[in-house]
Amino acid sequence: MRRLLIAAIVPLLLTSTAHAAIVPTLQSVTPVGANYEYDYQGTLVGDQGLVPGSTLVIFDFAGYVLGSISSADPNFVGTVSNTTPGFVLPPGTVDDPGVPNLVFTWIGPPFHASGGPFADFNFAFKALSKYKKLALSVFSAVAVKNNGIGPGGTGTPTLNQGYITVPSAVPEPGTWGLMILGFGLAGASMRRRRATAAS
Repeated sequence: MRRLLIAAIVPLLLTSTAHAAIVPTLQSVTPVGANYEYDYQGTLVGDQGLVPGSTLVIFDFAGYVLGSISSADPNFVGTVSNTTPGFVLPPGTVDDPGVPNLVFTWIGPPFHASGGPFADFNFAFKALSKYKKLALSVFSAVAVKNNGIGPGGTGTPTLNQGYITVPSAVPEPGTWGLMILGFGLAGASMRRRRATAAS
């Protein structure tokens, strides 16, 4: 539980709040049958608004269960894509094209798009994964500034990115050790059988 709480705080520490657009955090991981439900909260900060096309992307959500993505707000439509061009990632990070990204796109009318700042707005979204193990990945979000004049004023697109907890298929170090030991024993057993058959 402590590891989950620390992982949920990381995005807040590593995301600039001056012009942050949408900041997602992992709230909980719950077993659902043979899978795990990852429940997230997205926070639209007070000086930001949404217009059609405003988007939040969570990169590399391993073990995604087909059809499980959803948002509590019907104006945020969830889709899945292995590549998401046009989104900037934090330096030194990459999008693995073999692992799905969760994409949430605003399709509703402009929301808090001018006249701000407003109180922060929270929304919930979730997806299922086959994996329980947690890993640190990245997110990227685009919104619009809702106050100010001149360059960087109302309606200016804003981008933020940061780190977020996602499911991972990578085994624990102890699991790796057992796998290597298992492969070694299997190899030794096969060698012994060959030697017995040859004699």
